[in-house]
Amino acid sequence: MKHFSASLAVIAAFSLLSCNNSETATVAGASKDSTSSVTEQNLAKNRSIYKAIESGDSATISGLIADDAVDHQGPNGGDLKGGTNIAHMLTDMHNHVKDLKFDVVADAANGDYVFTMVNVTGTANDNSMGMTAGNKMDDKSVDVVKVKDGKMVEHWGFVDWQQMMKMMPKPMGDMKEKK
Repeated sequence: MKHFSASLAVIAAFSLLSCNNSETATVAGASKDSTSSVTEQNLAKNRSIYKAIESGDSATISGLIADDAVDHQGPNGGDLKGGTNIAHMLTDMHNHVKDLKFDVVADAANGDYVFTMVNVTGTANDNSMGMTAGNKMDDKSVDVVKVKDGKMVEHWGFVDWQQMMKMMPKPMGDMKEKK
């Protein structure tokens, strides 16, 4: 169960991995038009990373993550360090959730940070993510990603734990046979 929740939070991160550095928006002398352009580019790339996760496009995912990136919502709620490790985890999501879909509800960018609320849906293919095979996933999460030099360097993910728990199998204690 912990693995699934961490993985779901990481799913949200994927979308943010592709953002360009929007530092231009905070540089003195930058025009309003260039700031808007950089922000729009960051948001468009942010949205495109979800498509890469849905399809398992490892080249796109890997190309958007810095080598020294840290995902603060890795497996079991701990830090997952290294772009290769993060890219592998995000790419692998495609293999464990059929009809995986990310719908951006709202997103925004400010300086080096991109914020996205996303609705994640799909069906578990197996039991590897803490869900029983065949269970439907339908959850919202919020991701915050810091970008530097056009690549994701840090991610924090926030999920609705109450909604997520509804998708999890019942604890073994609740499955006792009634006499």
